[in-house]
Amino acid sequence: MAAPLVLRHRDVSVAMRDSTTFSTEFYGVGPMAMAMIAHNGPEHARQRRIHNRFFSPVASARYATRVTPIADRVFGALAGQARTELVEDVLVGFPMAVFLDLLGVPNELGDQGLNWVRAIVTWIGSPMNDELVGPGEKAYAELSEYTGALVERERVNPSDNLLGEIIRAHLTEGGFSVEACSTAVVSLLLGGFETTIQMLSATVASLLLNPDALAAVRADHSLIDAAVDEAFRWANPSAGLYRLVRRDVEFAGTRLEAGSMVFLCIAAAHFDPDAHAAPERFDLGRGASHLGFGLGPHYCVGAPLAMIEVRAALAALLDACPDLRLDPDRPPSFHYGARGFVQHGTDALHVLLSR
Repeated sequence: MAAPLVLRHRDVSVAMRDSTTFSTEFYGVGPMAMAMIAHNGPEHARQRRIHNRFFSPVASARYATRVTPIADRVFGALAGQARTELVEDVLVGFPMAVFLDLLGVPNELGDQGLNWVRAIVTWIGSPMNDELVGPGEKAYAELSEYTGALVERERVNPSDNLLGEIIRAHLTEGGFSVEACSTAVVSLLLGGFETTIQMLSATVASLLLNPDALAAVRADHSLIDAAVDEAFRWANPSAGLYRLVRRDVEFAGTRLEAGSMVFLCIAAAHFDPDAHAAPERFDLGRGASHLGFGLGPHYCVGAPLAMIEVRAALAALLDACPDLRLDPDRPPSFHYGARGFVQHGTDALHVLLSR
């Protein structure tokens, strides 16, 4: 899709905050038609209130107590191994394991959840590809039906897991329906699955490529949040975001017409020297300055859960593998479209685990 590029950090930030001029409404087709990202104004505000309830600090703290043991199990299994490929062999399974646990999904689902999400996300990434539409629509219908059954069951016997919180939030705000709750669950799966995988691989790769930072984080786990924030700037999975221009506007010295599209280039903003001193340097002391979760009304509602997952995974990985390092014979390669999705990252991360 041809669109002007917005490159400077200050301009990208302004556009992200101005959802009236730079709209996300074009997402309102296919599986995202009812999702929060497809709305602005009162409907967006209503859905945001609901989401804020099930990602409240109290609820998030409960989720963290469930995520940490999963991370310890997944990454603890690497202890004693000589080498592995982290992305496909380890990282891919972690976000889905977390979601299944938080939603109270029985173990018999197996790989079906992964298959559904992959088919849908691949379809969303290439909506005009006729070969992907059929499988994507089928997967979305099956996932929605399965999720609806979970909602019905949880409504009768509510718990304090994520699904229970989603249902209570909708009931409190007066917007409960099985379809609305199912949409919220599916949106979290679609928005938090592949992005979390790439966020994890970006963080681990950033540290492995910067041994001094890795040593610092390994010695002091309180630096994990700083490492994640800086990795999200230095190697962010999102190259940028499209926005629909809703009114004629002069922006960053360029005339934009209503109905046109513009691309907010997060990758360029993250390396804007006016916003980040020595942007090529990976710096644990830089502070949270990335745009990876967005800004303004459409700030990523799932950011608290993403941080919980990455924080737990990195701590567990470093504890289980104190000699973790890149395999010098198989260095990582980063590119746009990693793993077939509309993201920047690596298809594989080959590492050595022991001396």
